[in-house]
Amino acid sequence: MEVNGNEGEAEGVSMRIDSHHHLWDMKGAPREWLSAAGLEPIKKNFTMEDYRDECSAARIDSSILVQSSSSYEELNEMFDVAETEKMITGVVAWIDMSAPDSIEILEKSLDLPGSKKLVGIRDGAQGRADTNWLSSAQVVSNIRKLARFDLPFDLLVDPPHLRASVELVQKLPDNFFVLDHIGKPNIANGEISAWESIIKELATPDNVFCKVSGLVTEANWHSWENSDFKPYFEVVLEAFGADRLMYGSDWPVCKLAANYEEVVELAEYLISDLSETEKAKFWGQNAVEAYRLQ
Repeated sequence: MEVNGNEGEAEGVSMRIDSHHHLWDMKGAPREWLSAAGLEPIKKNFTMEDYRDECSAARIDSSILVQSSSSYEELNEMFDVAETEKMITGVVAWIDMSAPDSIEILEKSLDLPGSKKLVGIRDGAQGRADTNWLSSAQVVSNIRKLARFDLPFDLLVDPPHLRASVELVQKLPDNFFVLDHIGKPNIANGEISAWESIIKELATPDNVFCKVSGLVTEANWHSWENSDFKPYFEVVLEAFGADRLMYGSDWPVCKLAANYEEVVELAEYLISDLSETEKAKFWGQNAVEAYRLQ
């Protein structure tokens, strides 16, 4: 897949890819989760035009559109947008990984316009009562089959589901995985020890990448500082190394706690000690590698 990059970017960065953002139309695919208390500011339409307006100052060259609805209706919507939007270089879509026919549905979807930009699959474990869901037989079987399509699986997990994530990855050495939002540690309460231990275990195989995304919404939405996130970044940097970390905005969810410019400034602060080569990997090259963008 071709990536829209601008050669010769400042500071040695050849391209900037936002590896994680969403779009939604409240009249389209259902998103019951947006009815939760406190989410009123983002319970409205967010279009590609809105996204371009907000990320333009950050010099984002291309982006990966990630599912936000557990419905096949959204898959069609995402493919429709990706078909016409050159900035979108990849789509991470939802498939029901608990269903025996999920891979059959995936194969049929590959005939849809826009499906050529499909680069990954996500079905979230976050919030599920069954903390062993990710390592269950049906889910493992379905994710194993994604390797045939060269599609990585995004791990949307919170700390209770990290153990099952480790078990899943250990069972599937031929698959690739991308951990979303660094595993959603409870930054607001400063919880780090238990999360750190299992993150190091999850990162041991080299087929797991990690998105430095969704950080601000795990902190206190109204009083966070850049320094609050440094200990967590240092953990994932040590665990995954500079070759497996990538930038993601989690827009528009991030707007609950920060605007796009603030999210980018946080990322730049966190990677300030990296070499220029490592920064280039963080901003684009690692996303290309993880999602097979070229």
